[in-house]
Amino acid sequence: MISPSQKHRLYWICQFSGWGFYAVINFFLINSYIRLNFSSTLGVLSYGLAGILVTHLLRAHIRRSGLLSKPWRTILVHTSIMIPTGAGVLTALIQLCWYLGSGQSMAKPFVSLSSIIAGTFFNMNFLMLIWLLIYFTTHIVWRSIALRESQLIALQAQINPHFLFNSLNSLRGLILENPQAAQDAVTRLSQLMRYSLTQSRRPTVPLREELEAVRDYLAIEKMRFEDRLIINWQIEPNIDHIEVPPMSLQTLVENALKHGIAHLPAGGEVTITATHTNQQLTLKVTNPGQLQPAQPNSTGTGLHNIRERLSLLKGSQASLSLKELPGQVEATILIPTA
Repeated sequence: MISPSQKHRLYWICQFSGWGFYAVINFFLINSYIRLNFSSTLGVLSYGLAGILVTHLLRAHIRRSGLLSKPWRTILVHTSIMIPTGAGVLTALIQLCWYLGSGQSMAKPFVSLSSIIAGTFFNMNFLMLIWLLIYFTTHIVWRSIALRESQLIALQAQINPHFLFNSLNSLRGLILENPQAAQDAVTRLSQLMRYSLTQSRRPTVPLREELEAVRDYLAIEKMRFEDRLIINWQIEPNIDHIEVPPMSLQTLVENALKHGIAHLPAGGEVTITATHTNQQLTLKVTNPGQLQPAQPNSTGTGLHNIRERLSLLKGSQASLSLKELPGQVEATILIPTA
């Protein structure tokens, strides 16, 4: 995966290379018609700096508005405004660069200044369109690669060997004691593993599939915790179609058991909540206990992975937070649905 510093470096390399090439081409084309002196040459070469300035401002707007994570319709509206705006500013800067370098306007006999400005503006619209297409395409490819790698990390993180070991131990005890319960547990374990293996092919899944995986997981863990584990489901009706990152809610539940219930001799209640208000899906998992500092043997991969996938899918509008309440820990995922 390309690091942010590598992306930043590559961006500036492309900016200077692309606009530098544009400036050099203009120099040779203009110099073939008009013999350029030193100051005029500097003025023409400054076209490249003007292009870098304008497109960098466009990039700042795209990043500040979170445009890359918005629907295509919103992107098209912004693009239809950015292209002529950027072209207009760049046309004005090019006229200024030429004037400062040559001491005169671009107007020539039989060619009016307005015609030159109109032609330059038309060309700049084309350049703005090309620049934005390259910028958006590059980021779409990067996001696709990053999301795929993030999903593979999630796959590795979720197949928890300790969970499998504990499940198999519990199954071994059930085989003779309660064959029917053992059979049901094997079915749920196979369903959970199938879900974990196949989810890496999709960036999101319907909430109902994620809830089914959580129920399978909890049914298996119930064999180990028995009466120490109480589950309180608070799922709002008619929201099971909303898309969520796979294994996201399951990771929060797993953490609630691993860092909460497992450390309490008497166990406790885990509350799983899913609500949809103001075009935002809220997933909460609350468990008894308190926030603990990171353990040396804990990488925090699961939570980090969820945050990364949320960012890739929804930008800064989505989030994962942990909060300590009196005697409880609450993990919350916010996903915009608009």
